[in-house]
Amino acid sequence: MFKLTQEIIAIGTVGLTLATLVLILAGFVISSTNDIRDEARADRAAWQAEAQSLRAEARADREAAQAEAQSLRDEARADREAFEKHIIRLTRQQSQFTGIVEQMRTASR
Repeated sequence: MFKLTQEIIAIGTVGLTLATLVLILAGFVISSTNDIRDEARADRAAWQAEAQSLRAEARADREAAQAEAQSLRDEARADREAFEKHIIRLTRQQSQFTGIVEQMRTASR
């Protein structure tokens, strides 16, 4: 039968100890890697949420600016139309006054 000598037992014990140490260290590395990956995912999700929020805010600002610009265009158009009507009314009045003055001149001759 095969006899286990003290040297073989010592080598086997050291081998098992080293294998256990490697497995434990590998577990720590995997655990640390998972923690870092989870943290990176959480950071990415937070950045994406912030970017989404900034995009929504920018979209709202753009829509507000467009609405304000449209309001200003509408106001300018209304002012221009009112001015045109006023000019037309004044032109008509001037024509009427010119006609009255011409009638007065021709009547006084």
